[in-house]
Amino acid sequence: MTMDDQSQIRIPESFMALYLRNGRPTDSRAHIEARYDLCEDMAIQTSEVCHVLQFREDLTENEVLRRVLASLRQTDGVSDAEAEWAVTRVAELLQWPRLADGGDGDGDGVGVG
Repeated sequence: MTMDDQSQIRIPESFMALYLRNGRPTDSRAHIEARYDLCEDMAIQTSEVCHVLQFREDLTENEVLRRVLASLRQTDGVSDAEAEWAVTRVAELLQWPRLADGGDGDGDGVGVG
């Protein structure tokens, strides 16, 4: 039995898309699972403090997500695509609208699903 057979982790298609090129994974299943675990953990931990930030700073949900994205983009070892996915996951967890323009004013939304 291989590691893939033993894995119980279901990686969402939206996350897998970060690691696909021409329909094929760009890295091993184990690596992608580890990256997914990291990003999901970041999203969960971040969502726990977003409400506090929103009310302490009197910010809109979009501004909170924009600040979180800027912070995650500065995190060593996290790609921009992973940071964007994590922020969209935060919005999903909080049942907030997703970040309106990807955090950089370019008009493109960030999508998890």
